[in-house]
Amino acid sequence: MVNRLKVGKLLAVILLASALCIPALSVQLAKASSSEQEGPSRVKVGVWLNSIEKVDVPAGTFTVDFYLWFKYHDVKPNIEFLKGSPSTIDLITEEERPLENYLEYRVKGVFIGSLDFRGFPFDEHFLTVELEDKERNASELVFEPDEEESGIDPKLEIIGWDVKGFKLYEERHAYPDENYSRFIFGVTIYRSKISVAFKNLLPIIVITLISLLTFSISVKNFGLRVSICVMTLMSAVVYHLAALGALPPLGYLTLFDRIMLVIYTLFLYNLAVSVQAMRLVEAGKVKLAEKFETRMQNLLPAVVIALSLIYIALLGFVT
Repeated sequence: MVNRLKVGKLLAVILLASALCIPALSVQLAKASSSEQEGPSRVKVGVWLNSIEKVDVPAGTFTVDFYLWFKYHDVKPNIEFLKGSPSTIDLITEEERPLENYLEYRVKGVFIGSLDFRGFPFDEHFLTVELEDKERNASELVFEPDEEESGIDPKLEIIGWDVKGFKLYEERHAYPDENYSRFIFGVTIYRSKISVAFKNLLPIIVITLISLLTFSISVKNFGLRVSICVMTLMSAVVYHLAALGALPPLGYLTLFDRIMLVIYTLFLYNLAVSVQAMRLVEAGKVKLAEKFETRMQNLLPAVVIALSLIYIALLGFVT
């Protein structure tokens, strides 16, 4: 009987302890579950690019018109644009939906592009629009690209440029004290290769060929040869400055600059050969002048290749 009483008391103690522990355990499990669910609010961002009306190359800016929408659950984004300021932001739709809320704007404005002209006139530029939340860092809010519904208008055209490679993505931008989620979208613009060949390269090729035609003129007509060399050199300089006039001031050499360095050196080579031939003719050594010019003319292809390697390849790698 005594043993039964002891067992009963023991069971009562166990049941009482269980009753006290179960609620505490439930609280801990609830806290653990909520801590697992805690994290930054995720906002899906989409873009439909309507038009890029103007690319101002000297100023490094472009004017763009696009729709921008957000799909969110609990936190409504409060955004700001970087590298530019919209002239108009019109609210199109703001809806509270069962699964996710929806917010859409139409934005027009001028933005600053990071334009790199090292490849000019075959340059390509990725024009981007960037935005962040004003208040919440990456631990509170993270943007996610809505790639399925985003895109560009099929009829989008930019005067003087071709368009390719629409892209949107998210990245973390580090500030001294915290990180922010940054949403970026943009398109790549480039110049047509055929247009560049005819507008930028063909004229200077013609000028160079005219200069090199002096090799077909007799060494006795050295006055005419020198005049042609000087005039074509001046024409090349003027054309070079005119071609670069549409670009902003640059602290580096473009591909076109390096091509022109090759051409300038060829002109100086031609001028030096003509002057040396003139000196030999004036000394009465016409045959020697003709042989000298023939050797220099035969050496011309090797000179062109060497100059191209030095100016275009090596100098392009350094800059």
